[in-house]
Amino acid sequence: MKSNSYALITGSSSGIGRALAYEFARLKINVILVALPGSGTENVRRDLVTNFGVKADLLETNLTEPGSPNAIFSWCLSRQYDVEILVNNAGFGNLCCFEETDPELITRMLSLNNHVLVALTQLFIPHLKSRGGGYVLNVGSLAAFFPLPNKSVYAATKSFVYTFSASLRVELRPYHIHVCCLCPGGTITNTSIMDRLSSTSIGNWNFHQMPDDVAKEAVQKLFQRKKRIIPGLINKMFYQLSLRLPSYIVEWIVQQIFRRDDPKVKTNNPQYSLRPIQTTMHFGKQL
Repeated sequence: MKSNSYALITGSSSGIGRALAYEFARLKINVILVALPGSGTENVRRDLVTNFGVKADLLETNLTEPGSPNAIFSWCLSRQYDVEILVNNAGFGNLCCFEETDPELITRMLSLNNHVLVALTQLFIPHLKSRGGGYVLNVGSLAAFFPLPNKSVYAATKSFVYTFSASLRVELRPYHIHVCCLCPGGTITNTSIMDRLSSTSIGNWNFHQMPDDVAKEAVQKLFQRKKRIIPGLINKMFYQLSLRLPSYIVEWIVQQIFRRDDPKVKTNNPQYSLRPIQTTMHFGKQL
């Protein structure tokens, strides 16, 4: 890692994105934080500079706005930032039956979770090639490998992220660009995640991780050039069981985990179906 190179992290105001920024800074890697305006990320930037002695810059933007990926790339070029690590973390999910989900929310979810990720990656690949290599870390989810009731679109977006990452990994290998997909399970990234969990049986399952634990394993495995990162022993076991158990058993288990327990929670409650979160619970954040 060159002293003047940077890791660019989208969705870095909280959750896994924020934790990744701290983990890179701990390793003396400069960071570029990309987050929503007014999300308090300036405090994160100052803390990284003060406590770790790294360079850190901040770009506040709404990634769902048209042209945002191009604006980010142009901003980096104008400051001559050598981005060696691109972390596509920004995304969001919801908990609602598909038929009652706001169509506008679905459009935003597909845009942020998939289109923005693809667009940013495509923009930065020529730069990574020109510098002789680098890293792309796409944040997917354990949800990519399971059928999730009430999270059908979110799970589909994360399946896309995983397949896209695996294919691009092979394509870019000759250029020394390592592409990796982080697939965390349940991660407590913000208070709204706790609210969601309390409405389903998943709240009774104790395999949730904290963002710092996810980030530490993610960065370690990224530099080991792993193809797929599933943080946490229980999540790894769950993934391996899913490959060996009959599909109907896997579907039954998932249905139990995501069964709604609170009859007062309505599927069209804005708390669950309309509120976008730029860092998601990755098994449930973005599951």
